[in-house]
Amino acid sequence: MNLNQVWPFLLALFIGYLLGCLSPAYFLARWLKRVDIRDQGTKNAGTVNTYHVVGLFPAIITALIDVSKGLIAMFIVSSATGSRYAALLAGAAAVAGHVFPFYLRFRGGQGVATATGLMLYFLGRFYLTNQLPAASLVFLFLGVISFAWVSRQGEFVGLFVLPSLGFLVLIFAPPSVERAFLLLIFAYILGINIFNIWKQRLWQLAEHARQEMIGWRVYLRPLALLLVWLLFKWGKKLFLTLVGSVTMFFLLPDLLRLASTKVNRFFFISLRRVYKQKELRRFSSISLFLVSIFLTTLLFERDVAAPAVSFLVCGDFFSKVYGLRFGRLQLFEKSVQGSLAHLNACLMAGYLIHPFINLSLPVIILGALVATLAELLPLGVDDNLAVPLLSASTMYVTLLF
Repeated sequence: MNLNQVWPFLLALFIGYLLGCLSPAYFLARWLKRVDIRDQGTKNAGTVNTYHVVGLFPAIITALIDVSKGLIAMFIVSSATGSRYAALLAGAAAVAGHVFPFYLRFRGGQGVATATGLMLYFLGRFYLTNQLPAASLVFLFLGVISFAWVSRQGEFVGLFVLPSLGFLVLIFAPPSVERAFLLLIFAYILGINIFNIWKQRLWQLAEHARQEMIGWRVYLRPLALLLVWLLFKWGKKLFLTLVGSVTMFFLLPDLLRLASTKVNRFFFISLRRVYKQKELRRFSSISLFLVSIFLTTLLFERDVAAPAVSFLVCGDFFSKVYGLRFGRLQLFEKSVQGSLAHLNACLMAGYLIHPFINLSLPVIILGALVATLAELLPLGVDDNLAVPLLSASTMYVTLLF
């Protein structure tokens, strides 16, 4: 590789990093308040901390500069070199410069605003060139509004929006280096969100809420979306064989412990981090979850079973995480916030899966509404069974008319 091939990338690294190092939050806090913003508030040299420490107008200036840095770096490098790869490298270098400014001993902000500017630019390009469907904007907008009202925490809004955007790009945008770059941006911002949630202990629940859930079980639930993928990949017969085998693996211990009080007590003493207290005299939600997936797939055709199972997986996860953490208005035995999170998760899951199945979007939306009502209303049937079976039945009956 000769110098003519290397210099665009060297220029990209230099310009991107140099522009990224510009920290308006640091300088404005120094000039206006005589403080180091990295020692104040959340100790992050970013827009939100600038707002809390310095004020609204400095925060607006900080946001405008931070969001623009990566885009300006890309424009300069693209104009100078004509290389799309060098331009992308310049954008990434701007994020790195924001995080590791040399004159602040490599201790800057988190780079989220700069990364967000790049994200919005590429999303805009994809939508304007019809690489992403315009209808998805409606679902995303509703999701952002709903989750902002539910959580009032930007990090928790990102937990819904960023994975949804990532799946949209994977499903609809054709493969390209820009698509790969955008997916990396999603992953970076989502990683920062999760880090902030953990660092600021935003995930902590009240004592009564902690008794309602076992963390590792809840956070493993989204992995069950792999089962939906396997249903498409393997077909119904092989899928039922796999899910049936896994179901029996979890169901047999439940049958053994429920048949004997001594065995039951042994399970709860030795496996206290596996079973919830309310499962002492009933089947575990893990078993019911798997039984429900098996029955839904057995009773209904793939195009009906797949969205119903997706409603179970996504709706249950979001309703638990957001309902137990942010539930303020109680409705029946649930919360309005948890049910709203459930509905939005089902709607987005249905929208993402609809290109691969022979169901119209209105039918899927109806199924999502029924799934949420099944989760909310006290029907006397476990949610794990009610949500997919009732939503699948509704979608199936709708197809008959």
